[in-house]
Amino acid sequence: MKTLHALAFSLLATLPMPASSAESPSPLAPVPREQPQWWRQQYEQQVEQVKNNPCGVLFLGDSITDYWKREGKQVWEKAFKPYHPCNFGISGDQTTNLIYRITDSGIPAQTEPKLCIVMIGTNNTGHFKGGEAPEKTAMGILGAVQHLLVRFPDTHVLLLGIFPRGTGPQDRLRQHNDKINAVLAQCKLPRTTYANINKRFLDPSGKLLPGISRDNLHFTEKGYAIWADAVLPYIKKYCK
Repeated sequence: MKTLHALAFSLLATLPMPASSAESPSPLAPVPREQPQWWRQQYEQQVEQVKNNPCGVLFLGDSITDYWKREGKQVWEKAFKPYHPCNFGISGDQTTNLIYRITDSGIPAQTEPKLCIVMIGTNNTGHFKGGEAPEKTAMGILGAVQHLLVRFPDTHVLLLGIFPRGTGPQDRLRQHNDKINAVLAQCKLPRTTYANINKRFLDPSGKLLPGISRDNLHFTEKGYAIWADAVLPYIKKYCK
């Protein structure tokens, strides 16, 4: 069986890469962020958190995960506290940055999580203005998942489709994320469940539900409550 790296690059070799995409790093490369300085500080704080506290469910991602500690704080405490949640999300991270944090730290968990919840990729879309091929972003996401599966051999991974962004279904970057999600939906990695919960955030016309986002990307407390309700069945299943 091909390794994920071999599969990724055999697939990428067949893609007509846009010029901007060719300038981006390998989707499987671990890339740290040297700036801003707070990024390193937050990363190190999160490593200490998982090292010194029990962790039943580990959330990994970018600002949408990171902001559980802000807009989502009350929902986090109410919904997840019994399952010993840990937050490994950092604002602004792309897939290569998450791969770096996983591989560089080794995630020295005091207790290995029973479930990892991964939601990453929208910053690739935003940073490259939709110019990074969807297959390339998807390979980076799946690369992060593979590292988690190797690091935690008894852990299940819940891979979430990238959440909807923009004012409606015609938003170009949302459509790009949808293309990434279509690739992720074909995921065949072991101990991994792919779930697209995006319809929960949308009205029948495809617009974000009123009051769930402050900027058509990040969630309010109402948005985090919807997210929590969607993933709690998985948490209850795997974090018994």
